[in-house]
Amino acid sequence: MSHLPAADAAASSNSSRYMDELTTRLLAQAQQLTPERQGEELDSTTAASLETFMASLKAHLQLPPDAWSTPHTKPQQPWHQWTSEQRHAHVREYLREAPHGAPAGLPAVMTTVRCLHAAVAQKSYGTEKRFLCPPPTVQVRGPLRHASHAPPVLSMQIQGEDGERFSGEQCAHLDETQSARFTELHVTGTGKAKSFRLQLHLAARLDAEARDAKRARAEPEVPAGTWASFDSAPIGIISKPSKKSAKARHASAHITTQTPVSLFNRINSQTYRTKYLAAHDGHLSAQSRAWTAFRLVHLARPPQAHALEIEPEVLTYGSTVVLVDEASSTTTDPLVVCKVDRGRILPPFGATHITLDDGTVADESYLYGAVSQMQKIALLRYVPGARHADAPWVMDPHAPRAYLCAGTAVPIDAQNAALRHALDGAVSPLAGDAQALPLTYAPSKPVAWAGGAVLDDAEDAFCWTMVSISHFEYSFVDTDLLDAPAAPLGTGVPLTPFPIVTTLPFYDTSTHKLAMTVQHFAARDTDGTSRAKEVWLGALGPLPVLTASVPDSNEETEVLVELPPLRNILGGADGAAATQCTLPLLFVRASDGAIYHSGRQVLCQDLVAVVRAAGDHRAAEALKKLNVGLGKAAGAHDLPAGSAWTIRVV
Repeated sequence: MSHLPAADAAASSNSSRYMDELTTRLLAQAQQLTPERQGEELDSTTAASLETFMASLKAHLQLPPDAWSTPHTKPQQPWHQWTSEQRHAHVREYLREAPHGAPAGLPAVMTTVRCLHAAVAQKSYGTEKRFLCPPPTVQVRGPLRHASHAPPVLSMQIQGEDGERFSGEQCAHLDETQSARFTELHVTGTGKAKSFRLQLHLAARLDAEARDAKRARAEPEVPAGTWASFDSAPIGIISKPSKKSAKARHASAHITTQTPVSLFNRINSQTYRTKYLAAHDGHLSAQSRAWTAFRLVHLARPPQAHALEIEPEVLTYGSTVVLVDEASSTTTDPLVVCKVDRGRILPPFGATHITLDDGTVADESYLYGAVSQMQKIALLRYVPGARHADAPWVMDPHAPRAYLCAGTAVPIDAQNAALRHALDGAVSPLAGDAQALPLTYAPSKPVAWAGGAVLDDAEDAFCWTMVSISHFEYSFVDTDLLDAPAAPLGTGVPLTPFPIVTTLPFYDTSTHKLAMTVQHFAARDTDGTSRAKEVWLGALGPLPVLTASVPDSNEETEVLVELPPLRNILGGADGAAATQCTLPLLFVRASDGAIYHSGRQVLCQDLVAVVRAAGDHRAAEALKKLNVGLGKAAGAHDLPAGSAWTIRVV
């Protein structure tokens, strides 16, 4: 780097100081100009001098040459001063934008807030804090309100059945992946409560710095600047995992193959040594800062479990499963779910009806019963045995046993060391991550037991706690944010309460109307007046509605929506085939144009075209002759003949 002489440096410093002072004076004077003064024309000499000064000012401020060259536009007319036609045209403009990279049915301008969390949680006692495990994780897709000098702030708290808060809040910022984790939430003071809710707040930080997590937990009030709050569905509270899982009282106490699961490993029962099974870049690992919700692919259930009359969707011990990460398509090998009890792993073969050292009788219901929430399990790598027509997934009982291991386990002897060496690399580690441990398959030390029972030593690295995963998701278009993207946004008008469809919408084919029950449909507006939301089908709207209050409910409304004719619906799906379209069911707040996604979509299909596309031309011709499908009420007579139109809500 070159250095200026002292005289030149001093001159440059004085010039820079002069430009700063001159800029300050000009900006102050510009703010005091009247509209009449601003409209006066300048003589050529003054205009040339001003042009020269502006060029120097741009160079000093390091602005692009075309800065300030655009004439000032007239301030946008406030939304509340618009006519209804202007407001509706504005909403249609947003909703007609192509969903670049967005899920089907979601406009590109729509923001989606999604939170993954455990379906159950354990209660904390005394000074003990049993943190929610895995920690709730929020993923944001799309823009959020925030101040120009600070990122958006998310906070979460636990709220009881009657609105009582069981713990203070924890604040978090979005990381580079637009995600946030809440690692220090726990359930306390619940009394006899059987459930609680998670409440997520979105805030636009203005002047003060974010409260640290410790202070936030000590002050449970909703943070200042909150502009949206979202609630989860009730989350069940369990005192501790049940060991007699086959006779659990509630179906929610079981792990089912219909919901995602999370698995975590904990050494010496120490919270800070918790690792979660996670998928990243196509590899599996045990991580402390990330977790993955896996889909359970159920391959087989042991014959002994069939005699216990357990529901088909419930996971049982001895079942063979594959864990799949839907986002990356990463999968595990076939794994056999094994019971873990009192430091021992009980593989699903060998002698049964044995009596353990504490007097427990390990019969079929003990070894092959249902897997309960938060129970410890071991995952045995499946080795094919003799296949039978009625039992294709039979484990070879004589094959060396290897379990999915979080980290490095010490080989027991030379034979097992060779097995360990052969299995290394079967599950790829996440290289270069200090917070991750490699996943391997490792042998365990057999435990001798009378009666020919097969038992293995349950090292901590082999034991995984399994819990079902739930989620809540809200999608919306914040028109305040879109209208002024460059303005320093404050709290603005709160976006919530969010209208929520509480019953599955019912489509009446005879009237071409949609009936549903909606919570917060007629919530108080920005001026304190209670106004009903508008109902839109994609960019079609507002639709005619009839409403009635739900008896014994101050928050729910029965809504009957008159749908537009089929021709309009098919025309409202840009780029869609003429034989099918899907449009989102939306609510719009008339006072400011805020758009809320109901979480439901209306699917319109021509059954004849669908069956023909599946290759069954005979069935397609039969449908045409039967004259099934929607009739005159839906406007089907205005469409080409030979179709069988249907509408359903998905």
